[in-house]
Amino acid sequence: MADWEKTPEVVLGKVFNCLSLVDKVSVYNTCSTWREALGQTGAWHRFQYSESRVWDEIFEMGIPSSLEDLQQYQDFHRSVLECVERFGRCMRRIYVAIQSSSSFEVYQKIIQNCCNVRKFTLICMCVELSEMELLKCTLREFLQRNNVIRELEIENVDNSGTQNAPLPIGLKQSGCLHSLWIVNSFRSSCLSNLMYLVNLTELAMIPHQLNFSLLKHLASLSLRDLHIVANAQTRGFYNEAISDAQWGEIRKHGPKLRVHCFLATSNEWTEKEVFLKPSMPLASLVYRKNVWIKYLESVCTLMTYHSDTLTTFADFSLCQQPYNYPVPQSYIDRVDRHMIRLARLCPRLQTVTIKETLSSAAILLMVYLNKNLTDLLVRRDMILYVNDLPEDLETDFVIKRFIADNYEQDNFENAVSSLLGTEWHALEVSEFYEIIDFRYSKFS
Repeated sequence: MADWEKTPEVVLGKVFNCLSLVDKVSVYNTCSTWREALGQTGAWHRFQYSESRVWDEIFEMGIPSSLEDLQQYQDFHRSVLECVERFGRCMRRIYVAIQSSSSFEVYQKIIQNCCNVRKFTLICMCVELSEMELLKCTLREFLQRNNVIRELEIENVDNSGTQNAPLPIGLKQSGCLHSLWIVNSFRSSCLSNLMYLVNLTELAMIPHQLNFSLLKHLASLSLRDLHIVANAQTRGFYNEAISDAQWGEIRKHGPKLRVHCFLATSNEWTEKEVFLKPSMPLASLVYRKNVWIKYLESVCTLMTYHSDTLTTFADFSLCQQPYNYPVPQSYIDRVDRHMIRLARLCPRLQTVTIKETLSSAAILLMVYLNKNLTDLLVRRDMILYVNDLPEDLETDFVIKRFIADNYEQDNFENAVSSLLGTEWHALEVSEFYEIIDFRYSKFS
């Protein structure tokens, strides 16, 4: 058997890098040899701190439920602070979620001791006003010192009390910063500092921060992906600062720019065409309204404006259950015709999921019309196995016969797979949620 005592520290360091923070703290408190091995650069390539994650890993009930649990967590917290102070210079990819005064202490230790960071994620979930002021000051110093950061994500750092406050990002990050997420942060700041980010390829912000001059400038340089996020924490959703003509100008100067929208709001943004404009180079639209509202034809009509760029259309509003109608719906009452039109007019479309029932016949026709729909996410309990498509909907006799032979449940999944040229199956509810959470929990 291998002798751990003879294992080189550099090898131990690489092994320890694969451990969670809780396990790394256990290693730190095991023996002096392993503690020294944690000093290897590779051991702290990733540092992730979130109290909720730590509690899930330490405590059986997910929270400290006794005095002994509280003491255990306090001991763990002290060890984390020691590790950051001792090994902070080795930490490259840092994620910290501030949820209490304890996690704010961890943040402060990171700010003081980490100087070689390549990726930094800061999520503020619960911060006192006094701590917020200190956080903003220290964040600026940290970013000035760590000017080789390539990916920066800052969420919910509010500076609404100061008008036109300068951003902590600027000239020193111009050479290295490639990805910037400032969702629900720096709402009242002037974004002129972002003009310096000449190598930025990915930018995420909330709708009312959109700025024509900024986007035109960045798109003409290196910006390729613009994420527009409106989630439960976003205030001031509507934004008409960029007109359709201006989106056309942005697209002219940056033809490779693609826009990705994640919109979780009850506002009727699509129906009124307040936000999405026809000239916007929209690549993906993911939205969750969280209200009972019938699917509207204008949603799909609006998507067809983006037929040359649209690759993803996902609506998982209230996706726990499909609508329960008092009687079985006919073709004219379902959304089948809208989704068939979307598949026909958007040839680049790959990912589709909606919150309403579709017939198996409509799904077969969608896939026949668009062979790129390899990522069609349909829950098994939301498929109606009927073939009631109108006779004049598709004149191709071959596909009519194919649908008639395969719309029933026994043949349906194999038929979709044969059209796509790859294996496809309808999703169980748990499988659907797992996929949705994996892809979109970052935005919520």
